[in-house]
Amino acid sequence: MSSLFKFFQSRNQESAINKTLVHMQKVLECVVEYEKAVSYLIDEKNIDLALKVFFRVDEVEHQADGIRRNILNMLSKAEIAPTIRENLIHLTQRIDDIANAANAGARIFIYMNHTDFLKLDEEVHKKFLEMARLSVDSVKKVNIMVNKLLTATEEEIHQLGEEINILEHKCDELRHGINRILVSNNPDINPFSAIEIHNCVSTLEAVTDNAEDVADYIIMLTVAKKT
Repeated sequence: MSSLFKFFQSRNQESAINKTLVHMQKVLECVVEYEKAVSYLIDEKNIDLALKVFFRVDEVEHQADGIRRNILNMLSKAEIAPTIRENLIHLTQRIDDIANAANAGARIFIYMNHTDFLKLDEEVHKKFLEMARLSVDSVKKVNIMVNKLLTATEEEIHQLGEEINILEHKCDELRHGINRILVSNNPDINPFSAIEIHNCVSTLEAVTDNAEDVADYIIMLTVAKKT
């Protein structure tokens, strides 16, 4: 068992542990809100409601940033081994990258030409929404992994990591499918809109990429030797 896991299982730093769990929950909320906004835009064609929720993503991500800064400040003052401090800092920053990716996509949608986006092939919308839903599923599993740092066996952690890897691969395939459609169909949209639509797809893919990164890091920590 790694030194970080022994730290998590101790009772000496409950405040740091609790804040890490709260931070992870806030990051998950950010991704869930993003998926809701995408659904309102694509399924319901309700631009006004979608915009309200996209703005909500920005608010939640800002809250997650505040928790992240609080954790880092706490770790800088805690009397813990340097290796454990470094591991916790890296874990916190990787978790925060998930929210950053979701918020990057939300911000694009806030100023995007929604008429151009809604002109896209229906199959693009379908695949994009499926990517958003898979991103929620992957981050939910990351949330379970973080919460199980106190109790899970190495086998359970590895199983969750494998499930996240599968979800990330599905998102990659959906992204490639979207790109194939976009380069073969040329709807009447302006070039800048095309660039921003491409950026939205990329930032959405980054959510699951970052979720996989967190999962891989946690798996690495489960097998790391105490130094």
